[in-house]
This record gives sequence, structure tokens and C-alpha cells, in this order.
Amino acid sequence: MLTIRSKTLVLCACMIEAVWLLAAQSIGSMVLLLPCLVCFLALVVWGAYNRTALPIFLFFLPFSTLLKLQPETITFYTLALLAAYVVYLITGSRNVPIIHLIPGLCLVGLTFAAKMLSGLPLENSYFLFCVTILLVPYIAVEFRDGCDFYWITLTFAVGIVLAATSSQFLSGSSNIMQYVHVLDIMGIVRRSGYFNDPNFYSAHITVALSGVLVLLLNRSRKRETVTQVCLVVALVYCGLLSVSKSFLLVAVAMALFWAVGVMFQKGKISVKLMVLLCALVGFYFLLSSAMFDTVLSRFVGATNMSALTTGRTDLWVNYLRELGDNPMMLLFGNGYTDVTVGGRAAHNTLIQLLYQFGVVGYIFLIGWFVCFIRTLLNGMRIHRARLTQLAILFIGAFGPWMALDYLFFDEFFLFPIYLCAAIRFMAEQDQAESPLLA
Repeated sequence: MLTIRSKTLVLCACMIEAVWLLAAQSIGSMVLLLPCLVCFLALVVWGAYNRTALPIFLFFLPFSTLLKLQPETITFYTLALLAAYVVYLITGSRNVPIIHLIPGLCLVGLTFAAKMLSGLPLENSYFLFCVTILLVPYIAVEFRDGCDFYWITLTFAVGIVLAATSSQFLSGSSNIMQYVHVLDIMGIVRRSGYFNDPNFYSAHITVALSGVLVLLLNRSRKRETVTQVCLVVALVYCGLLSVSKSFLLVAVAMALFWAVGVMFQKGKISVKLMVLLCALVGFYFLLSSAMFDTVLSRFVGATNMSALTTGRTDLWVNYLRELGDNPMMLLFGNGYTDVTVGGRAAHNTLIQLLYQFGVVGYIFLIGWFVCFIRTLLNGMRIHRARLTQLAILFIGAFGPWMALDYLFFDEFFLFPIYLCAAIRFMAEQDQAESPLLA
């Protein structure tokens, strides 16, 4: 594990790199941008070698769309991920079980056969997916010496807040406008950071917010607790900028589980009541804000599920009908190909997985995920008293899967890794409190 001083240097390096990236993209200078991207790759490779690449990746995740030479080219973020996986493979493959290769190779073989039989093209994204399936479990090397979940979450949250605030100030730049997408629908302004979709942007926030809420339910030093509270306020503010219904629903669900977690936590009743009172005061001010009223206005007039989900239920029905009408597709899918039904995405990751991999591929993918998670957790267990914390994490990480398509994005692998980091943190907390559990 890195020392506190080294972690501070890593965060400073990330912030300097981010400012450099924003300056290069705002000016539109290739002379500044190219060395910036090279330095980003170097920072990631150095981080992977020192087993601290995960915080770097999470910090730059909100900036991933800017890590390009041109808007239509591949992001250096994905290239950096592949470079890190190779470093992990070289430096730590002896300590990582290879059982994941069995379902992984089966899934690769199935998707390749599905493409060949359907005459679908072999795209670069497909090769990247295959390599990732086989190599990403080696990121378990990152947790060899323990998991500093507080530091990982802090870095992630700082990156989100920096990206959200900087995108507002730089939205007037003609070069940045290629990446900043602001929706203005009937006077409702929805911001999305450096992404095209406000819901996708807010999904990053719910993941980071779930981690901060879990940290607040665990014993921390006063300085860390103050930092976590500030992060909650900042993340909620950034999330409300998206005016996303899914963000509000996920955030409220996490808040309810957090309140339950506080009440069932060990400690004095007076302290619990004080914490809940402070939370209620904060919630009152949130309800009084204009941004909250704007988000709430989007629920007005939603008289059925289609209106409530902005037409998503209709898309889900179309995809399920398409699968029902094509038994071969239902069994074997489309082989990880960017094809859609009626030109519209499924807006549901679970349905998207079925459409791309079929029932057979779904089974292989579940088997691969089981091996992947077992590799990352390395047999760690957590106490049943932490079920509310698990619920917060699962809602924050996978709640947005019900409304978004994640399969073709790096988040499909990164968020489960973050979730495993949180579980390892809780297991380590249990072991510290009750050594007999180790």
C-alpha cells in the first residue's frame, strides 16, 4: 500500500493531469494534448506497477470522453485500461487463479461464432472486450496488500466534482462544446458533465455516493467524517444538475437504507438521533432548493409506467418481443455487436446482455462474473449486520443498470471492481473488530 504522502502525490498528479487535459482541449492544441495523453498513459502504467491504478482510473472516469485526439476516435482511457491489465498480468499472474479463463473463453468462442453465423463484422470494440474478459481479473493484484477504500472513494468523488464543475465553466469553449452536452427541454436544463447523457453522468455519482454513505456508517476519524459529509453534499449537488429521475430515485433509496443502517448500528441512541436530525435538516434544505423542484417537476404528469420511465418500458417490450420472435438470437445473441431494435438502445443492461449474448452466453457471463468476484474478494466474508451497507452499494452501482446500457462501456467492469473494493473494506473492518472472523 502507498503511504499517506504518496497517496497525496498521486491525487495531486491526477489533478495536474486533469487541468492540463482541460487546458489542451479548451485551446484545441494538439501540441499540448498529445504529450498530455502520453503522460496519462505513463501515470496509469506507473500506478499499475505500484498497485494503485484503480484510484487513478476512477478519478479520470468522468474525463474519459476528453482523453481523445478527436471526438470520434478511441479514448486513451480504454487503452490505459488494457495497458494496466498487461502490467498486472506480468507482475502478478502467479498469485491470481486462472479459473475465469474457462467461462471467459467459452463466451469469446460463442460471440465469435454468433458473429460468423450472422455475418456481423469484427469490430475493434469486440477485440477490446475479449481481451478485457481474459485479463481484467488480474486487477486483483491491486488488493494484494489490502484495500484503502476511503482513499479510492475520495479520489473517485474528487474527480466527479472537478469534472462536473469544470464542465459548467468551460461549456462556452467552442472546442469543449464537442464534449459538453447540455439538454434544454421546455426550459429544463439538464447537465451531463463531459458525457452526452445526463443519466449516464449521474450514474457515476450514485456509485461514488454509495461508497461515501458506506464510509459514514463505519468508524472514521473526525477529519475523515467531515470530508465524507462534504463529499455527500457536493455529489448530491452535482447529481441534481442532471435533473435525472433515476438519480433521484436511486439517491432516495440509498438514503433510506442509510437511515436504517444508522439506527441498527452499535452506539448511543443520542448519537444516532443527532446524526439523523442533521440528515433531516440537510434533506429539508435539499427539498427547498430550486434544483430539487426542477427534478420533481419531471414526475408531474407521469400517469403510467411508460411516462414515468420516459418510454423505456416500451423499448424493453420491443426487445423482448424481438427475442421471442427469433429463437436463435434468444439462445446465442448477436455476439457483442452494436446493433439495436428500431434504432433505439434497450436502456436496460440486463436486457442488453440477453440481446447480445443470448441465454447460453448469459450463463457463461454469470459464470465468469462469479470467478471474477471470487478472485477479487479472495474468500473474504462480511457479517450479516452489514446487509444494509451491501444494499446501499448494490443500489448505487446497479440501480442505473435498469435504465442504461453499460455493456459497451468501461464502467461495465469498473463498477463491479469498485463494489468488490467496498466489500473487501467491510470484511477487513470485521476482521479488525473481531479477529476470530479472519
